[in-house]
Amino acid sequence: MPRLYLVAGLYVALCAQAFAADSPETAPTAEGVRAVEAHWTRAFLGGDEAYLAVLLDNDYVSVSAKGVARPKAAIIALAQKIAATHPAPVTLPPSNIVVHGNAAISTSSDATSLSVDFFHYENGTWHAWYSQHTAIPPG
Repeated sequence: MPRLYLVAGLYVALCAQAFAADSPETAPTAEGVRAVEAHWTRAFLGGDEAYLAVLLDNDYVSVSAKGVARPKAAIIALAQKIAATHPAPVTLPPSNIVVHGNAAISTSSDATSLSVDFFHYENGTWHAWYSQHTAIPPG
């Protein structure tokens, strides 16, 4: 019987890997980054610690528009706090994505801020490495 569980577990793992390989998020393209950004937003607002732990590089840092630098653990904790308050759905402004080799830069802006995210592609997956948010002065 334990052998059956081992075979079943291996089958499930291989199916999951095959499904992940077909995911738009695994494409080393601007479309792949765009899919990752959409999932990132859902994961952040939903407090999805597991997804954020994989997406965010271990050295990830996000600098807020007020100049506050937050490491990966603080961003995950913030996501869990936001998820607990049940925020309204958010629509992100369109982003401009440039991919060069295994690196990507995504920029977006709205009336109040400019955001830049840096990604690296490793082992078939995009990882966020750094984010910078800058307030746009009214005017």
